[in-house]
Amino acid sequence: MDPELIKKKREYEARKTRTKLALNICTICGKKDARPCKGCGTTAYCSTDCQRIDWRDRGHREACKKIRKRAAEAPTPPPSPPRDVFYGPAPRSHADEVRARIAAEHEAARVRREANPEPEPASARWGSRCPICFEDWDVNATNVLRVCCCRRVCKSCQVRIGSGACPLCRAPRVKNNAEQLARLRRHVENEVPEAIMFLGTAYNFGYFGLVKSDKKAAKIWKRAVELGDLDAMILLGNAYNKGLGVKLDKKKAERLYRMAANRGDALAQNRLGALLHSEEKFEEAIRYFVLAADQGFIDGEHNLACFYYEGKGTEVDLGKARYWFERAAAKGHERAKAALAHLDARV
Repeated sequence: MDPELIKKKREYEARKTRTKLALNICTICGKKDARPCKGCGTTAYCSTDCQRIDWRDRGHREACKKIRKRAAEAPTPPPSPPRDVFYGPAPRSHADEVRARIAAEHEAARVRREANPEPEPASARWGSRCPICFEDWDVNATNVLRVCCCRRVCKSCQVRIGSGACPLCRAPRVKNNAEQLARLRRHVENEVPEAIMFLGTAYNFGYFGLVKSDKKAAKIWKRAVELGDLDAMILLGNAYNKGLGVKLDKKKAERLYRMAANRGDALAQNRLGALLHSEEKFEEAIRYFVLAADQGFIDGEHNLACFYYEGKGTEVDLGKARYWFERAAAKGHERAKAALAHLDARV
């Protein structure tokens, strides 16, 4: 508060106190417990004798008349306006305003989610982002499956975890391949699709000391495909496409690729486009290459650029070819870099 204002306030209170004390003391004899004059209220008397002395000898009679006359002639202040009366609901409080703001923010977030819906997760178990760093999955990176809890993490998080305890299920690190395989088989017995797919991959590559067997891997992948695992669809499609562990069957490979591609998997879309390209179904192949390239899949971008460059399934368009070659080359695709240099030399 302003110091000058504080000083004036203290002076007013002191003056008010002095006035109150003065009206408690007789003006004539100085005795206490005196009563103020009923006419003007500016003097006090302890008895009728003291009042007579002041009125007769000291002239208070005339002074009292003047004070009363001046008070009567003073303008009367207007009456205070009545308090406003409110009908209906009580006015909103600060808490109501906060609740309204939070509700508006939630509504705006809901509208944004409806306008830009997230893609459907490929698996209900691992969703659309890494469960540790919450970064969206990179379509060009291979995610790592944690055998202990059969959940996927990105490569960078796997490097940080190293050989320590799992941050998702708190399971301690395994000591040998036998313990790792035992954990995996427990999930396989519980019909976990990712675990079944990874067991087939273990037989395919000979992980955990298992004997390599393409036939056994394909058999296990079929079981995972029945449970709806996308990776198993692609791996089994590769097996049918190349005749590894199963009889060579391009039609079954195409059907498996198409199952995964229709669920939005970029790798499956690119593989299906390549298979259709080998069968000279260029118009359908370019449609799947477009789907893969729109997700940022580097091989899909390169293949789509080649189609625009060669005019397969569409008209020759060097502008679009350059655009997709540049996108793939920026991600380190060597053939896209060479094709872009060849395109620059041609122009």
